[in-house]
Amino acid sequence: MSTQTRILVVDDDDRVLFVLHDTLTLMGDEYEVVVARNGLDALGQVKADSFSLVITDLRMPGMDGVALTEAIRELAPDIAVIWMTAYGCYRMCDDVERLTVYRCLDKPLRIGKIRGVVREALENVRAERADQAVA
Repeated sequence: MSTQTRILVVDDDDRVLFVLHDTLTLMGDEYEVVVARNGLDALGQVKADSFSLVITDLRMPGMDGVALTEAIRELAPDIAVIWMTAYGCYRMCDDVERLTVYRCLDKPLRIGKIRGVVREALENVRAERADQAVA
């Protein structure tokens, strides 16, 4: 059984995928970073394997980030989700709350900021799972 924390990054921009994959992989060997180029591919990966965190762009062709998050909540409600968008997170407040999105980040992303938010989200996931194990 793998001790790595699995993170799925979803974006239709290959440059964003490349930067986020490298940025998160460099956080340490305990992280396995998987990428998907659209919401449907990401959903297939969530169905096939377990993840602690999904970081997704909101605007993508086909299945957008909101629809992907809705599907994730049905399949695996304990996965933390971070949204990223170039169109302003302030527009998404209702959906963030409704879908219990951990955080919405405005693009362009700063490396230090994304690493910090990822660490916080994963610590939150670990704490929630520990609480559930005790209950």
